[in-house]
Amino acid sequence: MQELEQFHQNNGKVINKQYPDLFDVQWLLEESQWPYFHLSALDKNPFKGMYHEAENLIDKFHSHRDDYGHGWKSLTLHGLDEDTQSLNSYGLERDEVLKQLDWTWVADKCPETKKFLTDVWPAEYLNRVRFMLLEPGGYIMPHQDRPDAEKRLSVCNISLNNPEGCVFVMKDQGIVPFKNDGSAFLMDISNVHSVWNRSDKPRIHMIIHSEIGRRARDFFYILRKSYYTNKDRLHEGLE
Repeated sequence: MQELEQFHQNNGKVINKQYPDLFDVQWLLEESQWPYFHLSALDKNPFKGMYHEAENLIDKFHSHRDDYGHGWKSLTLHGLDEDTQSLNSYGLERDEVLKQLDWTWVADKCPETKKFLTDVWPAEYLNRVRFMLLEPGGYIMPHQDRPDAEKRLSVCNISLNNPEGCVFVMKDQGIVPFKNDGSAFLMDISNVHSVWNRSDKPRIHMIIHSEIGRRARDFFYILRKSYYTNKDRLHEGLE
């Protein structure tokens, strides 16, 4: 616990980035080295309804990475089954695994969430999509999900809720400012990161791995709208 406490103490501030005047999608995703990017264009989606769908299934979640987490659980909406782990862990070529991915029974129980993923989220193909639960008092030790050589914004992490006292921090990058009423962020998971839920409420996020494909234009417009919204909010002291 001392390592966890020290990591959160050292990285426990929000560090805002300086936005260039003009939006450049390649710079943002691959060259900026930003640790996260708020997809504010998605802020008005029904994240609370999606939270309640996940909360209703809370007794169905599976333990996740017990080797460096406590109270950390997952439930898969789109994958091989309801407990789909890293796609590299099944002893098959990645392309073979991708062909087998499909909606699980969880998606059938969560129509509002499934509608968001099919109608709103700008991707042609979904890979692994999971609800991620961190129980009250639970924590995820500092870890890195991707090597430094693969630094880029890619995975989407959506807070369906984020109770006060639950904090996601990145080494040398500070707090990721998730909102309790729902917020979506593109993440660079090559950064060492950790989460600690020091609240008395369960924290449920949704992690989306996907391929943009022929919805590149939709993705571009969401990024562009979010960029200028975030820039204006920072100028006004609202972000």
